[in-house]
Amino acid sequence: MQPTNLASTALAHASACIETLLFDLDGTLYPIENGYEDHVRENIFEFMHSRLGVPRDQCKAIWRPLFAKTNQSLKGLRVGGYIFDTDEYWDFIRSGREDYLKPDPKVRECLLALPQKKWVFTNCNEKHAKLALETLQLQDCFEGVFGADFMGPHAKPDAEAFQKVIAHTGASPLATAMFEDSLRNLRQAKSLGMTTVLIQSKTMLEETGYTLESAKGLQDAAVDVTIAAPYLSELQAGLRNLLRPATK
Repeated sequence: MQPTNLASTALAHASACIETLLFDLDGTLYPIENGYEDHVRENIFEFMHSRLGVPRDQCKAIWRPLFAKTNQSLKGLRVGGYIFDTDEYWDFIRSGREDYLKPDPKVRECLLALPQKKWVFTNCNEKHAKLALETLQLQDCFEGVFGADFMGPHAKPDAEAFQKVIAHTGASPLATAMFEDSLRNLRQAKSLGMTTVLIQSKTMLEETGYTLESAKGLQDAAVDVTIAAPYLSELQAGLRNLLRPATK
């Protein structure tokens, strides 16, 4: 999905004023198809079975509607009435990242070329988001991480989660761009006035119910531009002005 000529003109004007960039972690700074998300999900099911006593063959069926309701497995399990140690949960489900996450020099090159202040905004907790960034060799590319600990009872796409991030950064939503692989999260960002960049991945297909073929050319009012990955070549095609410092 590339913007029309009229949309490109408006987008170029908007991106020239961008001062702050928010990046999702999973499926944005690394490809969701690398298997790590599936690994984490299996870890969640194993945690439910071994720590919460859920029968193994019922874990997925119990998890799915809770996740659909809350967009975060931790919140979902809490809503479902399960009691457990939060730190143990995160350590359990996010283990094994070294087997899946690999540095991508093209992503690092892109981030370092962007002059704006950059933050990671993720539903993962800060400890394991930072460990993932270290594994990806991107830890020095960001001002910091807004994660599950910072958001407390909220998670993307809750408006309260976005508002906490905006308040902490002091950035205007109109001067902020968000990079995400989730349409649900981008719709909230767009409702606040942010410039939105969708990273193509299976996350969008899961959220919309589209197949890969039917999703081609998909237009969504919440998405300003779609890119395959956070690479310079992709930004130069659709968001060239992000590579320049914001005009004052």
